Amino acid sequence: MKILVIRFSSAGDILLTSLFLRALRRRFPQAQIDFLTKEQFEELVQHSPHINHSIVLPSSSNFADLITLRGELRKTNYDIIFDLHNSLRSRIVRFRLGEQRFVFRKPTFRKWLLVRFKVNLLRPITPIPERYLDVGKSYSLENDGKGLDFFPGKGDFSLPLDLPQPLIALAPGARHFTKRWPAEKYAQLGGTLLEERGGTLLLLGGADEVEIGKDVEAAIGNGKNVLNLVGTTTLSEVAQVVERCSILIANDSLLSHIAAAVGTPVITIFGSTVEEFGFAPYGEAVTILQQSDLDCRPCTTVGRSECPRKHFHCMNLIRVDDITDAIAGKLD
Repeated sequence: MKILVIRFSSAGDILLTSLFLRALRRRFPQAQIDFLTKEQFEELVQHSPHINHSIVLPSSSNFADLITLRGELRKTNYDIIFDLHNSLRSRIVRFRLGEQRFVFRKPTFRKWLLVRFKVNLLRPITPIPERYLDVGKSYSLENDGKGLDFFPGKGDFSLPLDLPQPLIALAPGARHFTKRWPAEKYAQLGGTLLEERGGTLLLLGGADEVEIGKDVEAAIGNGKNVLNLVGTTTLSEVAQVVERCSILIANDSLLSHIAAAVGTPVITIFGSTVEEFGFAPYGEAVTILQQSDLDCRPCTTVGRSECPRKHFHCMNLIRVDDITDAIAGKLD
């Protein structure tokens, strides 16, 4: 039996496939299971014991590259294709590939109704990892209740062993502005946590979030136990850092999913998007903070570069005290 699973992006969404991959391996312990993704996200799956091979699509691929890739994949003679992305690219790749093809059905229209008219047909909420399992319902894929997992590779970076405890991580970045709790509030939170709990504050994030990290670090002030790692670690390295932390406070971003996957308690702050879309961090250690009573939420399915109403209530109304109260429930 040869099986191909397709999910090209994004990083957090690929982590959300780990429940599906584990269930698939449990159902087909002897099968060859391969995972196709974009080159920049291979690190998220390449060390997973649930797959045999990771196959990559170059980041700058074009139509000809997709046709070439499909030709190469056809040589493997896959029996089953699970397309968990269902995009134009994945449709091109899976065309006439495999004996059986199963495709993730996106609730695009229902999401549009919720954003445009606030008509909510997405309740009860079914998280994306569980929706992925539905793609394999013909093979009775089962939820083992163990949440997500991530198997990072070995990196060159490691945290010093003598850092003052507890280790509390903040991830103030996110791809879109309306998914970011303000940097000044992260700084206030960081200062409060250091004053009340001591320990070490770790700032985490990707290479495109370096300026946000610097702003938060500068606002907290010199002489504090702050270690700014924003933009300095690989995905595997940051996963190992998060695993050592007592808690992570983050926006709705990749790092929230990493924390959930490695079992670190995480408080995730939601702004312009909502849990109903299904892409929230998944697991028992996850706490979601959001302004649920705003009539303007959600205003987008993915995020915006600015608040369309200019007030940004979805983030500005979330107080530092709301976060510290939630942390108390996790650490005390």
